[in-house]
Amino acid sequence: MSVVLSVKKLQFTYYGEKIFKNVNFSLSEGNLLFICGLSGHGKSTLLRLLIGLEKPDSGSIRIFNQDINQLPEDEFNRLKSRVGFVFQNSALLSTLTVENNLKLPLVYHNLASRDEIEEMIENTLEKLLLKEHRHKFPGELSLGLQKRTAMARAIITNPSMIFMDEPTTGLDSISRGVYLSLIENVRILNNVAMIMVTNDLLIAREMGGEIGILKDGILLEPMAYQQLKNSPDRFVQALLEEEKLRSA
Repeated sequence: MSVVLSVKKLQFTYYGEKIFKNVNFSLSEGNLLFICGLSGHGKSTLLRLLIGLEKPDSGSIRIFNQDINQLPEDEFNRLKSRVGFVFQNSALLSTLTVENNLKLPLVYHNLASRDEIEEMIENTLEKLLLKEHRHKFPGELSLGLQKRTAMARAIITNPSMIFMDEPTTGLDSISRGVYLSLIENVRILNNVAMIMVTNDLLIAREMGGEIGILKDGILLEPMAYQQLKNSPDRFVQALLEEEKLRSA
């Protein structure tokens, strides 16, 4: 499997505070990685660095073997057409229908003809169980449907990698279960790599993949949930205990 993301010796300071001291990890095609940790420990900041919204002090972030902080803007924009983003608040345009929100990235990146766009929208709506909602506006959708629409917009360009920020926040247990099942189906069918930032270790236990925990400015070596349970690190064990109490 080829590596789609490689982060090496990443350091980042924010208003004089050292957020990341030495972050190293990689992600291969089709794999799933969870970034976990306490609130305020930099999970969303790391995501912002990975998608180019912040610049590191030092180190490298390579997506598809290209250092994103060395790319000219036009080349970086082309690279972004191969990457999907799902934000915590969904970030849908309230004045556009579900169908037209999905159309945006295809038009912006000039990826398909009009007929191809219609076919891609149809297929993507079906994958996320959204066909009956295609003409609705975001304000007419439940939170779960909004999140599924955001996911549909992220996958419509057939990306090789998707970044997700706290994707299940605010969902009830049924909507959460449906949403996670749809995400997993997309990952397997499309062989797309995914990075999910979350406080919810239970998601990682349910979906598999590897978990990297942020601690004191570094990312602990990513590993499977069962391996994590055997970690001698007290911080890791405290997180697992907290998760156990939340899910009881």
